[in-house]
Amino acid sequence: MIVADWLHARARRRPSWPALVTPDGAMIPYGALDERVAALALRLRARGIERGDRVLALLPAGTALVELLHACPRVGMVLAPFDPRAGLAEVERAIATVRPRLIVAAPVAAEVARHAARSVAALALPDVAVCVVEPDGAPLADDVPRPAGALGGVPPRIDLAAPHSIVFTSGTTGRPRGVVLRAGNHLASARAAAARLGADASDRWLACLPLHHVGGLAVLLRAAIAGGTVILQRGFDPAAVARALHDDGVTQLSLVPTTLRRLLDVPGATPRALRVLLLGGARSEHALVAAARAAGWPVAPTYGLTETCSQVVTARPGDEVSADGFVGMPLDGVELRVLDANGSTARAGVPGVITLRGPMVAAGTLGDDGATAPLAPAGWLRTADRGVLDERGCLTVLGRADDVIVSGGENVTPEEVEAALLAHPAVADAGVAGVPDAEWGQVVCAWIVPRAGVEPTLAELRDGCGMRLARHKLPRRLVLVSSLPRTASGKLKRRLLVPSNVPAAATS
Repeated sequence: MIVADWLHARARRRPSWPALVTPDGAMIPYGALDERVAALALRLRARGIERGDRVLALLPAGTALVELLHACPRVGMVLAPFDPRAGLAEVERAIATVRPRLIVAAPVAAEVARHAARSVAALALPDVAVCVVEPDGAPLADDVPRPAGALGGVPPRIDLAAPHSIVFTSGTTGRPRGVVLRAGNHLASARAAAARLGADASDRWLACLPLHHVGGLAVLLRAAIAGGTVILQRGFDPAAVARALHDDGVTQLSLVPTTLRRLLDVPGATPRALRVLLLGGARSEHALVAAARAAGWPVAPTYGLTETCSQVVTARPGDEVSADGFVGMPLDGVELRVLDANGSTARAGVPGVITLRGPMVAAGTLGDDGATAPLAPAGWLRTADRGVLDERGCLTVLGRADDVIVSGGENVTPEEVEAALLAHPAVADAGVAGVPDAEWGQVVCAWIVPRAGVEPTLAELRDGCGMRLARHKLPRRLVLVSSLPRTASGKLKRRLLVPSNVPAAATS
């Protein structure tokens, strides 16, 4: 199915309406942004780019990445945004997977991009051009003159069945995977989210999540589809987010639990005009949601994946949140079921593996050879997450299936233990994983970032969690650290909680 280009359609209807507020505070209206995107699309075409070719972008949040995101579909290219701070080995793997014709890199990533492009020449790739651009510069600005109007004078269209972008998973439990998302996946996701939470041209979306992750990218696309305004920030800074909420009339905001906790610690931070605070990316604690809502923050817990263009299950800000990990009803068009240990559909109240299907499920994932392998050939996407449905069909996310700790034959979900630890007044941040134990197979180990001026002991933490956790779930080992390994979006990299220098298990 072919539809009108989202950005161009909005530009024709309301050319002077603000489309983007840059990190430097400049406002770019829809008409001007559309012209810039049209100019970039023409320059891409002039480079001999062909339909289906791929662009790897090593760019932080800025106008250059926004323009690429909207220009690539106009010439049939597929954009693969990637972390501009990534190391050489990571960029080499991304190039080998994406097989790009063009790499657009910020100056900070230019040397790594050039070196990586040379090092993968043995893959017999076509010549990979590397273009260096400032985050708010114009990509390929010197290639051809800047045109006026749409590409070639023909109003741009979008093929909903065509690959639109390649977004890498966060890699919290292993090597990141490149997920191929169609334009139709993004559109279905935006429409389903808008039906649940509302979205229109009056919305002002604050984009402070990394734009190379699906949550950040979704903000840009959903705002363009709805005709709203994006206020762009270079990463999450709690004070800067608080100022934007106060000064810029922000109505929609996406955070993960770690960043919400940091925002709530900012003195004087208030939601002001905010009507939706989408909270996802990790299992949310009931205590955090309750505390934020009590302070007036319109928190909407959500569950989603890179493979589904972000959210697929979301509770409205006014919905009762009954437990840690509660995220409410699936979005319109999403079918969701939980499979028990036998692979059968579980009854209400019985936990199992979350599976789902719907029009936002990705086309597939990239293999090492750059080819796309179907993601859900039978129609149902089997996730790596565990959950439970209640009698109403509301979902509570329990955690990742491969993170479960088996201690003495009992299953322990790390997220549940982390939630209990985070409620302790001495704990600023917490991560939990299983470590090998001769007697129990595995025991629960807690990596704790203590609050300033305190140094909690294992006994204190076990006593503090005793009312919230069964005895077999209490931490038996403790490591005090200055910080935890997290992704740019705030997700815990649990696989990096290495059990080296872990003290002996508690005897109780």
